Amino acid sequence: MTLETGTPTTGTGFPSTDELMRELSEVFAASKVSDIYPGLAQRRRDTPVMEGDLLAEFGAPSMAAGFDGSRAVYTLFRYDDVLAALKDDETFSSSPMQDALGPLLGTVITGLDGEEHRHLRALLSPAVARENFGLWQETIVDPVVTQLVADVAAGDGRADLMGFAVRFPIRIIYEVLGFPTDDLESYELFQARALTTLLGFGSTDPAMADKAMANMMRALESVQGLYDDMLPIVQRRRAEGAVGHDLIAHLLRAEVDGVRMTDHEVTVLARSLLPAAAETTTRSWSNMMVCLLNRPELLDAVRADRSLVPKVVNETMRFEPTSVANARLTTRDVEIRGVTIPAGTGVTLMQGAANRDEEVYADPDTFDPFRTGKPSLTFGWGAHMCIGMNLAKLEMVSALNAVLDGLPGLRADPDAPAPEVAGITLRGARALPVVWG
Repeated sequence: MTLETGTPTTGTGFPSTDELMRELSEVFAASKVSDIYPGLAQRRRDTPVMEGDLLAEFGAPSMAAGFDGSRAVYTLFRYDDVLAALKDDETFSSSPMQDALGPLLGTVITGLDGEEHRHLRALLSPAVARENFGLWQETIVDPVVTQLVADVAAGDGRADLMGFAVRFPIRIIYEVLGFPTDDLESYELFQARALTTLLGFGSTDPAMADKAMANMMRALESVQGLYDDMLPIVQRRRAEGAVGHDLIAHLLRAEVDGVRMTDHEVTVLARSLLPAAAETTTRSWSNMMVCLLNRPELLDAVRADRSLVPKVVNETMRFEPTSVANARLTTRDVEIRGVTIPAGTGVTLMQGAANRDEEVYADPDTFDPFRTGKPSLTFGWGAHMCIGMNLAKLEMVSALNAVLDGLPGLRADPDAPAPEVAGITLRGARALPVVWG
């Protein structure tokens, strides 16, 4: 097994963390499209199997359409159809994900198929097994979010929680990977590289294409820097016997069919987890806070009864997922609802539409943490079910509890615009203005 590293580049110097945060805020706010769901509902009813790419209608880049956008695409909207495609990885290949993300991150597990995917997932699975979560929560997750909330609480009773939302997942993945926790300079460099890398997953607004390309070049420099920083740590951890519960140690110990990963492969795989571990968690947590801040009675109920927190996390994943679309490539002709999709065609799976399918969910446009029934498709299904799903949920639960504990009386800032979620392919909050006390 060979893990490709992506395009190596070099670069020196970073703007301040505050400046990078402002740039990320602009990226998150780039798309002004907020409520996409009425349009998705119409498509779900009228053209559940649509010839064409819905994302192209918004002017958004599409993984399913290929690098140059020339590949023919069909779009699926209904729950059962999206679920069937997610389950059938032999017919619906994940290769568009690798084609899109590989130049930046190298080998990406979500973009692999067949034996290569099975082998790599088997190596990674023990590292993110449930038995590690209790330890990580006690020693990393809870202390990180508690400290970062304390930093917010030291202010004047008013803040934008997007800063907290960006910082806590980066700090957590830094420690989970096994970076030195007593080296502030190392963390600050990691944070700068991570923030700059996240800029590469930026705007889908065609008017910002030049800016997006510039950010991608900066991201390429940063991911190479992350590799250069991480490789010596991997080598040192192997020399020390790969003991401990950090992710790098687990990957070094992992063995499938008598094969272990090289230092290079461990480094590339660990680095490829950054977007899901950081950017996706940031957006997901921000979406959850929008749902709560705009529903004060529900926020009060959750504050009083913390058993509701995991339910709120799960309903957020259904109601307002970060990623509303996924990409596949057909490996053979396939018929769905009487429509034949030829082999070699891109398929956009509108998970956001599937999650609000009225044939599956009663009153699907209502945010209801007490909802029962089928799970959402936000984390995928089958062989490509998100391997970090449980860790992401753990972080979201811990971070919500921390802000409710550390910022008493937390509520939306009445003097600021109501927070909202915006975006096409990647959705997140523009800002989370709050007051407390």
